[in-house]
Amino acid sequence: MESSDPYAPAAAAGIQRLSIPTPFAVGRVNTYLIEDDPLTLVDSGPNSGRALDELQRRLRDRGHSLDDIELILITHQHIDHIGLVDIIAAHSKAEVAAIGAAVPFVENYATAAAEDDRFAMELMVRHGIPEDVSRALGSVSAAFRGWGAKAKITRVLDDGETVEFRDRTLRVHFRPGHSPSDTIFEDEERKLLLSADHLLGHISSNPLITRPADGGPRTQALVQYMDSLRKPRAMDVELCCRATATPSPTTRP
Repeated sequence: MESSDPYAPAAAAGIQRLSIPTPFAVGRVNTYLIEDDPLTLVDSGPNSGRALDELQRRLRDRGHSLDDIELILITHQHIDHIGLVDIIAAHSKAEVAAIGAAVPFVENYATAAAEDDRFAMELMVRHGIPEDVSRALGSVSAAFRGWGAKAKITRVLDDGETVEFRDRTLRVHFRPGHSPSDTIFEDEERKLLLSADHLLGHISSNPLITRPADGGPRTQALVQYMDSLRKPRAMDVELCCRATATPSPTTRP
């Protein structure tokens, strides 16, 4: 009898879904534990005691602890994906790997997030949104910053390179749009894609206007995202493991 668990193919491949609570309307976020050498966590969940407790419990269910994590892969810079990275790395001394585009934001989180808010507020006012509304939205964003935290990136990834494990190889694909640093990881042998928030089935993809980190022209996020979305269509992938907890992973017929 076939399993009714949509994540069973990933689990059979040694990739365990760890569903972590968030304070956001989207609900839980999926992190993934790759039970291989090195023992790897893909993303972390937000910076909260509840999320940390849940992560530790789910690791214990698999016979592991925070101290056992050897590598943390960051898919992108959003706070529900990086919030616990520094805490986990401090416990485990794990290597922390992320695409180069994520490094300035993740390593300088508080400053970068505040600069993003200032950029957004100025942009809103410039396009006719009343200043009091802009300030109110800025206050809401500032209140959310506590769910994120900075982390030191110890391995900078490049588009197209591979991350080698004992029993698998993951190819790194830089696919910005949902965020400036979206990264997906492809297991070509198993036709499996760790797609994080790059592929979303039931909520807005949120390709937001973002501050140009280099001070240059502003990126057209939606255009960039649409371009990025065309590329996975050419991949020979049968299972996409997403970061949103529901619905189930995307499978191709």
